[in-house]
Amino acid sequence: MSIRQIFFKHTGVRRRDDAALTFLSRRKWLAVVAVALLLGGSLLLLKESSIFNSSSVPSGSPEEQRYDLLQRRAEWADIVSLSTQQPPQSLACRKVAVLARYRQGMEGGSLRECLTDSREVLTSQTAALMMSDVYMQLGFPCMAQRAAFEALVKTESEKLRERPLRRLAETALVMGQGELARKYLTLLLDYRKSHNWARELMPYAHRPELIEQHPVYSKLRHTYEQTNDEFFL
Repeated sequence: MSIRQIFFKHTGVRRRDDAALTFLSRRKWLAVVAVALLLGGSLLLLKESSIFNSSSVPSGSPEEQRYDLLQRRAEWADIVSLSTQQPPQSLACRKVAVLARYRQGMEGGSLRECLTDSREVLTSQTAALMMSDVYMQLGFPCMAQRAAFEALVKTESEKLRERPLRRLAETALVMGQGELARKYLTLLLDYRKSHNWARELMPYAHRPELIEQHPVYSKLRHTYEQTNDEFFL
């Protein structure tokens, strides 16, 4: 069984064709813009990623590692400046640069450009993690989940499993996959830096209705529920 088959079996997500990216409804894009504006440039879930230090740098090019650090810190102006000085080579970095321009209210920052054929962009663990963050900010938890799963599969070090596991737990909570969320959160209890985080979120996995009280996940859940359960390869 291939990695993608395992993912579909594990999550129950429906497979959709990449061409559908071109034909997202106007309602969907209004929802995307709405959630992007509501969540702002510094998602709580992204700021929590700052617990990961230089001793647990995921695989990827130096360029990808630099962009990843900046986007996790929501330093959008620095990303714009960096990409202007030298256009990024990595496709994932280019997508982060587009998002940064959108956050700064600049021309050339179209949210549509942040989406791409995931087979082309998920080329390293760092690229997959960056795109998971981008997809999550745009209100596509399904795509964020897939990218995080790809990052997890590409992980060779036990230390580097923590960040994708956190994203997988988050996306499962947002999409109402309580049992799956409990599995990921249980695994995270064994990580010192994520133990308290996982323990605090565990009630949401047992009582899905509590998600309405969460300042970030409630907004993502509302956007997710308004749209089709889409997944792209």
